[in-house]
Amino acid sequence: MQSYWLLNGKFVAAFAAACLLAATSRGEEAVDPQQVQAHMRYATLRGQAVVRASAPLTLRVQGRAIELPPGEWTFAATDIRPAPKRFHVFPKTFQSSETQEMEEYLEEWRTRGYKPTVETFGLLFRTASGHTLDNRVHWISLARFDSEQEAQALINKLKEEPVWAWMRSEKIGAGSAAVYVRDNRGNTLEKLAAPIELVSSEPLELQDMSGGFWKEHKANRLLAAPLRLEIGMEGAVEIYGKLPVETYLRGVLPAEMPSGWPKEALKAQAVVARSDIYASLATKYKLEGFDFTALEGCRAYWGVGGHHPNTDAAIEQTAGMALVHEGKFATTVFSSCCGGWTENNENVWSGPPNPVLRGIQDVSPEKRTGVPDSESGWRRKIKGDAPAWCSDAKDIFRWQRRYTNKELTEIVNRRVSVGVIRSIRTGARGVSGRLKSVTITGSKSSTTVERELAIRQIFGGLPSAMFIIEAAPAGDAPEAFVFYGGGRGHGVGLCQYGARGMAVAGRNYNEIVTHYFKGVRIERMR
Repeated sequence: MQSYWLLNGKFVAAFAAACLLAATSRGEEAVDPQQVQAHMRYATLRGQAVVRASAPLTLRVQGRAIELPPGEWTFAATDIRPAPKRFHVFPKTFQSSETQEMEEYLEEWRTRGYKPTVETFGLLFRTASGHTLDNRVHWISLARFDSEQEAQALINKLKEEPVWAWMRSEKIGAGSAAVYVRDNRGNTLEKLAAPIELVSSEPLELQDMSGGFWKEHKANRLLAAPLRLEIGMEGAVEIYGKLPVETYLRGVLPAEMPSGWPKEALKAQAVVARSDIYASLATKYKLEGFDFTALEGCRAYWGVGGHHPNTDAAIEQTAGMALVHEGKFATTVFSSCCGGWTENNENVWSGPPNPVLRGIQDVSPEKRTGVPDSESGWRRKIKGDAPAWCSDAKDIFRWQRRYTNKELTEIVNRRVSVGVIRSIRTGARGVSGRLKSVTITGSKSSTTVERELAIRQIFGGLPSAMFIIEAAPAGDAPEAFVFYGGGRGHGVGLCQYGARGMAVAGRNYNEIVTHYFKGVRIERMR
């Protein structure tokens, strides 16, 4: 037996890697998707939180329980000490099937004097049918630092090798603050120390939560108790809670798709959102100690007060159904209107191509005309009226924006100082016609903007990056710029208006989801 271990180095490496994963992975044991909860950060607030309780409210802090009557309560934080954090430098990730390759990579860095560790993102699931779905990805943390500057210095050093690396911050402790509890008349009843747990038999209304596209407005939301008030890494007052996935979904669906839309579209959205929730648990915000925000950057959430009978019915009729692909929950993102073509994921976000998220022409197969192969071809498509499931999305499927040179110069210079705009040159496009880059030349300098969202933002928040630009008059001194565009949103995955169009045409939810996501199947978890 001893000689077997000595002569079979590959077996030893694989065994060691397996032991390493067992020691470092979050979700070491498979979890039941029906039992897992989403850890929510509902709000990030400046200085205080205002909560309205319709039933008695209990505050739990440092072993004490303070009883408050129903009413409006303000929690004002002073003497704030942000939560401590550290900074990871990550050069590479591995799938769970790549244990041997990962161990070899770790050993390579150890021989160079580093002390790499493994941070595991995502969860390992086992469904009621006995299927195992592994959404874990293992990130190699090459080093951890107390300051962002130290981490950036290592990243810069690695570039010379060249090794591309990135930085992520991790919350490693609780923040603190003195919290004054005041009634609606401004009277101070208690001085407490954060964190504080808020317990009630009824939902609590949190006032002035950020909501909407790019956090552009505030809203009051009813949230399931208990809630937890903490101080975050940047010193903000943060409100947290936990929800079963199906309860979370009830607040997501009406926020993401109009409840009056056809039921098959709502059912498709329910399956898609449920799948993406499972695929995204313990990923983006894992190092900060939670799963999702209530904003569209994750998925919009309207709280328990936003539930609607139509969307509740869609959730119940698809209960336990999610999309899977190659042994894991599929990443199934969605946006409002694709404009006639959906986009490949790698053309919108950094990361490798996902076989599930391939761009397609959003029509039935017999009507497909193919992707234009020239800028003039896209000009005809975008300024024309191409057939698409989403073509009835008025003022969204095709849109137009006109800016004077002065107006657009002011908009662009809020982000990048280029001076008076002389020209805008469009770069390469993705399969949907969404731009990958634009170059803006001004009287002071030129800048090239890359990635779908950044392109939309540089021009003041355009509906999508599927657009063409016409200068009026053409030449070096245009007086105005006209943007002709199509769609709203990033265009990857499910087109919501397209789902509505398919449902109106008689397609069912299964036909809808398999149209937008390639190679998936529905897994029933009940």
